[in-house]
Amino acid sequence: MKRKRNPCTERKMKPVFLVFCEGETEEAYVNFLRQQYRLPVKVISHITGLNISPKSIKKYIKSTQLDRHDVISTFMMYDLDIEGISDRIAACKESVNISSNPCIELWFLLHNVDQFAEISTANCISKLQKIAHWENYKKGIFSNRQKQILWENRMTASRKAKSLPESANPSSAVYRLIDAMEKFKG
Repeated sequence: MKRKRNPCTERKMKPVFLVFCEGETEEAYVNFLRQQYRLPVKVISHITGLNISPKSIKKYIKSTQLDRHDVISTFMMYDLDIEGISDRIAACKESVNISSNPCIELWFLLHNVDQFAEISTANCISKLQKIAHWENYKKGIFSNRQKQILWENRMTASRKAKSLPESANPSSAVYRLIDAMEKFKG
């Protein structure tokens, strides 16, 4: 007697997230998210640097071992306090802009407090360092307690960032990466 096979349940394909960024802090943060969400994320930093363009993105994707059937989502994580970077990001129309103005530290600040007034990079870092558990903050390095705050308050930071005007100072679109990863978290 033949056994009937149960039909396979349709598996949801997880996309490959490619995050182009400029520095070690962004790279450390995205690597932290990759560990937490357990998703295929590749961080591309310093390779393209501030010379990011649609051509450099396509060249990088072509040079990788990614299968043409992989679902690839590209994100641009840059600090908008760098002159000319917003125009370069805008030219990359097929990528999702997840930049912060003035800097990534604003995103970390939003995990802890509201920020509505314009702020410089130096003041943003200074304000962050006045918050409990952020006193010893150094670019590219997160303590275990800071990681816990970043993970536990990511949705709060997303809500706050969504209420800020896009690309203005202050603003952060990192919530777009969080929203995309939330869809596929295992």
